[in-house]
Parts: sequence; structure tokens; C-alpha cells
Amino acid sequence: MSKAASLQPDNTRYSYVYAVALHSSGEAGQAIGVLEEVHERHPADREILLGMISFERENGNLTSAIKYAQELTSLLPSDLSAKTLLVDLLTQKR
Repeated sequence: MSKAASLQPDNTRYSYVYAVALHSSGEAGQAIGVLEEVHERHPADREILLGMISFERENGNLTSAIKYAQELTSLLPSDLSAKTLLVDLLTQKR
């Protein structure tokens, strides 16, 4: 999977699936690193942002999860699920 992601760096789906595989195999830090690299090149990709939010939340990094959720709501202001996710994260942090 890493080969597909590296051969087609502009295909965010390959990188996302690779990151999920890394996360599932216990490589959470590396998975987030993959998503962060893709996010730098494709900052408006909803799936990449949702992945980072999910992984950071699972790892207990609520500050980072909130930061990414804020980015998502800024990109998609009419997306109610993004707003709900941000509110949930803010509530969880309290």
C-alpha cells in the first residue's frame, strides 16, 4: 500500500488507506504523519482531515483534533456533521 501512495502522491485516497492500515497495525504516529504530509499538499481534503481528527482523538490529542476540526468547519461551513464533531471535541476537552 505504501508503494501505491508513494507512486501517486496526488491520489489522496491511496494515502488515506495506507494511513488507516498503519493505524490499524499499531503505528498511530506514522499514520498521522502520512496524513499530515498529504494535508500539506491537499489542505481542503475532507477525508484526510476526518482521518487526522479521528486518529488524534483516539490517541488523546484533543488539542490537535480540535485544530483539525476547526479547519474542517472553516472549509465546509454548511456541513452540520463537521460542526457537531467540533462541538463534541470541545465538550470532551472540558
